Amino acid sequence: MTQWYIVSCHPRAEQQACAEIAALGQTVYLPSLRKEFHHRRHRKWIRQHYPLWPGYLLVLASEHWSRVLDCQHVTRVLRSQTYAGAGVPIGISDADVQAIRLAQDTGQFDEMRVDRAAVKPGDRLKLHEGAFTGQAGTVESVGDDKIVLMINAMGRELRTVVPVERVAG
Repeated sequence: MTQWYIVSCHPRAEQQACAEIAALGQTVYLPSLRKEFHHRRHRKWIRQHYPLWPGYLLVLASEHWSRVLDCQHVTRVLRSQTYAGAGVPIGISDADVQAIRLAQDTGQFDEMRVDRAAVKPGDRLKLHEGAFTGQAGTVESVGDDKIVLMINAMGRELRTVVPVERVAG
């Protein structure tokens, strides 16, 4: 059974750690998401890639596993907690990693702006800006520059009017 391990790396050095590990001949995977946001100063939309789990990546186990810890940007391998000291490295099955890859490829983690023309009542959208950031809601109606969402918050269903640029698909 193929086993992957969670490796911790220095903050904002996930790409460098991936390159170092790949140079050793190891198989490495950095789950990521795409985010699209409106740059206030340049007044244009920017699309960037971010790690799904900042500071962590996945490495496929092999006989050269110990060399991974010698990489400059790698800090440690996540291990289970024990009273006697270092525990067993935490493994993830290949099926789980493939499920994460599939979700990434289909855009389930992405926070992209929506095309107002494609949104219709009954669709589910997520707020990525404002008071209810991260909340998902059902579209009630679509206007020229605003969308009316029904979200569950504070123990009841609330109607919120949101600018189109603040929702993601």
